Amino acid sequence: MKKTLIAVALTSLTLPALAQQKAPEPDYTLSGNVAIVTDYRYRGISQTDKKPAIQGGFDFAHKSGFYLGNWNSNVSSFGTAPSGNVEMDFYGGYKFEAVGLSFDLGTIYYYYPGSVPFSGTGGAGRPKINTHEVYLGAGYGPISLKISNTLSDGYFGVGKNIITGYGSAKGTFYYDLAVSHEIASKTVLSAHVGYLDLDGDTSANPFKLTDYRVGVAYDAGFATISLNYIGNDINSVAKGNFESTPTGRGTVKNYTDTVVLSLTKTF
Repeated sequence: MKKTLIAVALTSLTLPALAQQKAPEPDYTLSGNVAIVTDYRYRGISQTDKKPAIQGGFDFAHKSGFYLGNWNSNVSSFGTAPSGNVEMDFYGGYKFEAVGLSFDLGTIYYYYPGSVPFSGTGGAGRPKINTHEVYLGAGYGPISLKISNTLSDGYFGVGKNIITGYGSAKGTFYYDLAVSHEIASKTVLSAHVGYLDLDGDTSANPFKLTDYRVGVAYDAGFATISLNYIGNDINSVAKGNFESTPTGRGTVKNYTDTVVLSLTKTF
C-alpha cells in the first residue's frame, strides 16, 4: 500500500512536468494567406488602377531556415502591359541568425502570364514585364532593412531610360527600411520607407523614387484588419509612365497618395 501511494505521488509530480514540456519543433510548416485590399500598392505605385484586389499565397518553411513560397494578385493592364491581368510571385531563400541579428537571403521572380512589353516610344524593343530580383534582409528587434537587386534586363517593363523605356535596367536597387511596434493588445503600428535607384538612368532622364507608408494593424481573430497611408515623391519627368486610361475612367494617376484598407486571413 505504501509503495502504491509513493508511485501515485511520483506520478502526480511527473505528469504536470511532462505537460509543461514544449512539443518538439516540426521539421517543416505549411501556411497560407488570403487578403482583400482596396488598392494593390507596390513600392508606392498602384498596380490595379487604384481599384481593389484579391490576393493570396502559400508558404513552406523548413526548420533549418530554408523556405519557398508563392503569392498572387489580380493587376490591371497598367501593371501587365497590356494583355495580362495576374501577378504571380515565386520566391525562396534562407533565414538565419548571427551576431545578434536575423538575416534573410533569397530570390524572387515576378511573373505576369500573358503579358507583353510596353509599346513605348518606337514600339518593340522594351524589356519584358517579368522581373527577377535577389535580396538580403537584416533585422534587429522591431527594425528591418532589406536590399533588392534586379537581375533581369528590365525593371517591371521599364528600361534605364524612364522616358522611352529602352535600355537595360539590370542592377537596379531597391532599399526597404521598416519598423513595427505593438502599441496595444493585438494592435501593431508600423512604418516603412523605400528608395528605388533605377540603374543606368542618365542625368538628362534621372529616375529616383522614394515611397513611404505608415499604418496600423489589428488582429480581430477572424482576420487582421489594416489601414495604411501610402505615398511617394515621384518626379514630374516620370509621372506619365505611371498613368493609365482604363475604359470609362479617364486618366488614372497611379502614383498619388492614398489610404488602403485590407483584410487578411492566414491559415
